Amino acid sequence: MRVTLDCVSVNVRISEGKVPAIFLHGNGESSSLFKDVPKYLSPQFKVIAPDTRGHGKSTYAPLSYDYFAEDVKGIADALGLNKPVLVGFSDGAITALKALIEYPGFFGGAVLAGANFAPGGLKRKVRALFKFMYFLTRSERVRLMLDEPVFDEKDIAAIDAPVLILAGEKDMVELSHTEKLASLIKGSELKILKGESHSSYVADNRKFVGEISGFLMRVGGKNE
Repeated sequence: MRVTLDCVSVNVRISEGKVPAIFLHGNGESSSLFKDVPKYLSPQFKVIAPDTRGHGKSTYAPLSYDYFAEDVKGIADALGLNKPVLVGFSDGAITALKALIEYPGFFGGAVLAGANFAPGGLKRKVRALFKFMYFLTRSERVRLMLDEPVFDEKDIAAIDAPVLILAGEKDMVELSHTEKLASLIKGSELKILKGESHSSYVADNRKFVGEISGFLMRVGGKNE
């Protein structure tokens, strides 16, 4: 279905179920990343997977994590969702983090998979690659990964919601950066997945659901 917001028309995949969980994909991807999630997640969950503005079948609008977070809140309002849990991967995880900060108490919690809260959290080789890609393409999507996100650590520390943080052992985000994020969010859970890259465990929807289903059942069930 489509959800029309102030300046963008968003394409959204929605499954059956009662407990809302909003799945947010990464840079350059689309909601198809999560197409098999409803098959593996408990049927009590309503899986809502939007295409980020400028991605997939959603229309283009200026890109920033501020706008992405506004869009997620707008989608939740338009669909009448109560305390939806956010499940974000990469850029989607950054969006989820931004949404928790900007709309305290609105979301039931979040899974942050492969998130960085500052550009310097990316490994040096990854940033060098992105700089080269931007030199060649002048892509706004690539620019986003070079210049953002920029979070105040005090804002992150003020988050008062259940949070599960995931990262691959071979992630493109520095392990120390992921550990710092977990230390800033009081009571957050941290899982470093052995042998996994930035995206390998997410692309395998069965594996991803296996890592997050316990958290979703605890948090989502509480908000049902």
